[in-house]
Amino acid sequence: MNTNIKSNFKLKHLSLCVLAAMSSQLVQAQEQTQEEKEADVERIIVVGSNIKGSTMASALPVTELNAEDIAATGALDGDELLRSIPQIGAVGFTGTRGGNTGTNAARGDIGSVNLRSIGEGNTLVLLNGRRMVNHPITQTNFGVPVTSVNSNTLPVSGLSRVEVLRDGAGALYGSDAVAGVVNYVTKEDFEGGSFKVRYGAEEGTDRDDFTISGNKGFEFNNSQTFFMISANYAKKSGVMASENGFSSNQDLRSRAPGDWAENTSFDNRSTLEPHADLHYIGLPSSIDDYIIRPSTYTNDDGDLVTASSCGGGALPDGGGVMGDVCLDQTGSHNRALRPNRNEERTLVPDIDRLNIFTNLSHEFDNGIEFYNESTYYSSTAERQWEQSAILSNGTFDVPAHSYYNPFGPVNFADGRVNPNRIDGLDPADVPVEGLAYNLRIRPTDVGPRQVEVESTSYRFLNGLRGTWNDWDWDTGILYSEAETDDKMSNRISSPLLLAQLSLDTPDAYNPFTGVNPDDPTSILDSSPNPQSSIDPFLTTAQRSAKTTLTMVDFKASNPFLFELPAGDVGIAWGLEYREETLDENNSDIFDGSQPFVEGNADPVNLSSLQGSSVRLDVYGEREVFSAYVELAVPLLADLPAVHSLDVQLAVRYEDFSDIGDITRPKMALSWYPIEMLQFRGAISKGFRAPNLIQLNSPGATLTTGVDDYAENSLDANGNVVVNSTTLADGGSGNGNYNLSTSGNKDLKAEESENISLGLTLQPMDNLTFTYDWWEIETTDTVGVLSDENISRLDLIARGEGSSNPDVVRGEIDEDNPLGEIVQINRSYENLNTRTITGYDIAVNYDLDTSIGDFGLSLNGARTLKFDQEAGGDALTILNAGADPEVLGTAVGDIVGTNSIPEWQATASIKWKSNDNLWAAGLFVKYVGEVDTAVSNTVDDVTTFYEMESQTRANVYLTRKDFMGYEDLNLSFGINNISDEEPPLADTTFGYDGSLHSSRGRYFYTSASYSF
Repeated sequence: MNTNIKSNFKLKHLSLCVLAAMSSQLVQAQEQTQEEKEADVERIIVVGSNIKGSTMASALPVTELNAEDIAATGALDGDELLRSIPQIGAVGFTGTRGGNTGTNAARGDIGSVNLRSIGEGNTLVLLNGRRMVNHPITQTNFGVPVTSVNSNTLPVSGLSRVEVLRDGAGALYGSDAVAGVVNYVTKEDFEGGSFKVRYGAEEGTDRDDFTISGNKGFEFNNSQTFFMISANYAKKSGVMASENGFSSNQDLRSRAPGDWAENTSFDNRSTLEPHADLHYIGLPSSIDDYIIRPSTYTNDDGDLVTASSCGGGALPDGGGVMGDVCLDQTGSHNRALRPNRNEERTLVPDIDRLNIFTNLSHEFDNGIEFYNESTYYSSTAERQWEQSAILSNGTFDVPAHSYYNPFGPVNFADGRVNPNRIDGLDPADVPVEGLAYNLRIRPTDVGPRQVEVESTSYRFLNGLRGTWNDWDWDTGILYSEAETDDKMSNRISSPLLLAQLSLDTPDAYNPFTGVNPDDPTSILDSSPNPQSSIDPFLTTAQRSAKTTLTMVDFKASNPFLFELPAGDVGIAWGLEYREETLDENNSDIFDGSQPFVEGNADPVNLSSLQGSSVRLDVYGEREVFSAYVELAVPLLADLPAVHSLDVQLAVRYEDFSDIGDITRPKMALSWYPIEMLQFRGAISKGFRAPNLIQLNSPGATLTTGVDDYAENSLDANGNVVVNSTTLADGGSGNGNYNLSTSGNKDLKAEESENISLGLTLQPMDNLTFTYDWWEIETTDTVGVLSDENISRLDLIARGEGSSNPDVVRGEIDEDNPLGEIVQINRSYENLNTRTITGYDIAVNYDLDTSIGDFGLSLNGARTLKFDQEAGGDALTILNAGADPEVLGTAVGDIVGTNSIPEWQATASIKWKSNDNLWAAGLFVKYVGEVDTAVSNTVDDVTTFYEMESQTRANVYLTRKDFMGYEDLNLSFGINNISDEEPPLADTTFGYDGSLHSSRGRYFYTSASYSF
């Protein structure tokens, strides 16, 4: 950004005294009475200005979707509606994206807001100009937890319009408005009533939707009192991944084109098999690893593997056969034995959703108006997921006397002969008392995990508003709360599973069963254990979280503060106090209260819920006081080359109880050289406060492995060598250790600078063209370093004669001259600087013809740069000589990768007949191509697989006064008319659900009646 612009960006340089001096040199304005002024100005609020009646909102880039635009998109819910706006980036919170399935992820009936692709939490979401409460459960973005309003909490049918301010607005609206503002405006003063029924179904699957909605307005007390209620109920049937060809198999190689078809990165099947993986304790390391596999199967190379190759190690060749399966001495399963987990996965959950909105107002005799806005949202989402596997941080040692142990004792303790010890074992290898084993397995005969997510939220706003002379004032008290209960049933308790495995009777759980010998990739078990052996270790778990927002505000505006020759100066000011809380409470089985100790491998797993890492309870709260002032100043008017020149000045002060205070200014300029042409620009400073999770999250620990860069850098004399080579090579790895990630109460706010420049051209009343270039730069962006980079920092510190205290080591021994890494502690940090630039284009054209009115629109968004420059500890690593690639996507320009397409665009054509009885429309959305992480290297040249672009189209047709019944309307529509599948991506379901929809060709019809 130009330093001259920065230095001049001070409000005192544009004081009213200077403006008054300028005004004496301007052409005298035509006299106008106060009554005429008020008649000329419609006293409403449009996002971008707090001054009622101000025209300065036109100086800012705003996208508006009215009720007709919303209907044209064919959107069923808030998530689909926002996706129809090309400036909205990847949606990280979604119930349909594969991968959002673990206990640490937001899931259910959920959609998020990510304007400019800068990440959730950088867009402020308003309802009728006031904040909405955040969804209680977070999701990670660039490795850190982020928050978002749930876009599905408001029904599409109850909206009057959606306004999207595509410019930083921290000075106007406060924290979270770094990328802009989304303002939902509900219907007001709705007279009469309406009723609507809609049904839709997807071609070729069981996915369908039924929606019923209605609105009714009432007037009382000689029209002084008004009450409106709007309700919407939706029942959405989901679909299994197996019902769609693109998502039915995790092995995507058959869908990949050309040379990519042999790339194993497209095989997303898990190495955690339904067939057991055993490590026998007490055998020599050369023969202690065994697997269970089908006796006969075809491997990934197409070769037939028979029972003759079973055995090895402590077993004779061919001696490991156990019915349809065999015990094979080898280190790992062949790729052909990896299970296709999508057989049991839900692609889209079943959802029941209820939305209610009420609006009450009463005007007293003195002109003051009392008002109330109340909203209620409730949803239940159900899905299933394949059974969890025993992870590396949850393996346990099964005792030798386990009933089904093939290396078990010859006789049990009570003298019974063990019928399951394999014949021919040499007691010198496997003693008569048997051997214990460490087990990894996915017990698929338990059946899939069941997930039910119940979400509720409500919002009450009570306020008073009125006028005093030329002042409009408004004050309100708002309370909003959102709660989510994520319930998981048919889960496995690790200690209870171990107890069942440890029985020496046939009641024990048998892990040595097959899945389907005729289809080794199937996850459906054809030889399950009896339910009586399974029920004892089943359990349920729940993740519950609640967020609240309490707010008191007072705001006033006056569009006629005083008069300059070019027009009236407008002003708005306001005060706001708000309190935000987050309270997350998880079941004892995985919140660290009940660690898995007995029989667990070292280190101890803090979670006893099989397949889930520990999730500690979290509580956080903050109080915020803010004050703002905004001026709309007409500088020049009715001069040669200056039809009008106006400036908007704003400044906001916010004081946070947990991170301190900050002041942010903004200036916007609008210049019409002629009436049909406008140039506009804005420059502002913004900020984003760290969210409550980033500040207050306790250390969550998981067990994994890491490279020890410091130890691998030692030369022959034991000296630490720090250079590009040692920073690149961490050696053979450091086994299992604890990685603890926690919040950081010392985090600073991310500060931002926004600049936008644009033009609006209206050569005819019915044709408008807009272009807006923008840039957002954020400093002190919150991030988290990988464990390997924490290890690199230890290497760098030791090269300077110290060490990294976040790397905790054990005792020094011959194999570990620095001591083995036993724990790494990391926290969220202020790290990088991001610079994001792009431009938006829009064309709107209205045409009246003999067959009706046509409306054409085009809206495109191009991201030119998303560059991240290392800062903080990340910069320390680079300055020491490390290749920037060690920081992954934390540095460099990532446009065209990381689900950030260079282009997104929409186009629509709407038609309405001259008699207003027929209407039709076409809506088209384009999403550009994106490079993925799948790579091929040929002759030292690496290329990355490119996820293809996609264009989808929706159409609809409406007949009003259907069959001669006045006010009865019938509509029919088709979404995705060409039945486009989402483009191939290396993900769980074979597509990028943050950018693309899994919905195939979808037919819907609706009937509405107004009265």
